[in-house]
Amino acid sequence: MAGGRQRRESTGYRNKREAEKLLALRKAQVLEDRLNVPRSHSPKLGDFAEQFLKSIPYDKTRSRYRSSINNILRHLGPNIRLSDITPAVIFALQQDRIEEGAGKATVNRDIATLSSMLSRAKRLRLISRNPCCDVGKLNERRDRRQAKPLSYEEETKIKEVSPWWLRVLITLLVETGLRVKKEALPLKWTDVLLESQPSCIYVRSSKSAAGLRTVWLTNHCRETLLSWREMFGPTLSEFVFPSPQNPASHFVDYKRAWKNAVTAAGLNDRRTYDCRATFATRVNSHCHASALSVAQLLGHASTTILPTYVKPLDANTKEIIQTLDQARSAQDRVTRTVQ
Repeated sequence: MAGGRQRRESTGYRNKREAEKLLALRKAQVLEDRLNVPRSHSPKLGDFAEQFLKSIPYDKTRSRYRSSINNILRHLGPNIRLSDITPAVIFALQQDRIEEGAGKATVNRDIATLSSMLSRAKRLRLISRNPCCDVGKLNERRDRRQAKPLSYEEETKIKEVSPWWLRVLITLLVETGLRVKKEALPLKWTDVLLESQPSCIYVRSSKSAAGLRTVWLTNHCRETLLSWREMFGPTLSEFVFPSPQNPASHFVDYKRAWKNAVTAAGLNDRRTYDCRATFATRVNSHCHASALSVAQLLGHASTTILPTYVKPLDANTKEIIQTLDQARSAQDRVTRTVQ
């Protein structure tokens, strides 16, 4: 039956036994469709992975998935069927990747890619359930290097031994919390409004949709960018940080200059990533902003990422202890007076 009407199909066989076998398979396929149960023969992982990649509309996302899929196929093989991927197989994949020396964050990305594929297969009724749901994520935060916010003195030390362009970049990062590679370095002058009050930056390209936002500037950041624009403004390049070799493109190789600066300042353990944490920590400590406001300032849709960036300042923790001492002293005075 198809669309309420009976339909006849030729088996193409003259042999009755072979025709009966084909008829049994065809009945099973029809029954599977009616009952919404998975197919009897799920596709092979390699074939389905290629179909999955073709359905990804964004080049960067497709490239990210391709890297993980290559790792998955290397361990599981392209010929394994989706129905044969069990929680035990996925757990073994995790352990094998760790033994190879892959970081826990990388392994989690690989499993997340596999889970996305299997979820698609489940919706297409190729498998009954996604086995990745039974395998927990590895705790990557425990091994991840924690951010170290810069104090104002440390920020000054690094700037004193930095080239001019790096001083401007550091100021922009610690005053706005922009992502250095995806948001700050590709920034164009047309997206920087320094004459408006307050001044702002339009982030038009970011890591995610939540990163597309308006970033308001402090007066200190505005004055720094005004001075920088007088020397290297739109007449030289459309980019705020133009490449010295080719002003038609933006600066890329910032890591070497940063490493030289922090080494000269005696702060070898600091990374540019710490500038973003510096902004988040200062906003949280000095402005008492809500978690949602801090997340929006950083270009995140959720507040769950905040512990990665927001750290307590030593001055604040010392002040808390001093407040506790003052509270105890006040209570002691009250007790003595009552006695």
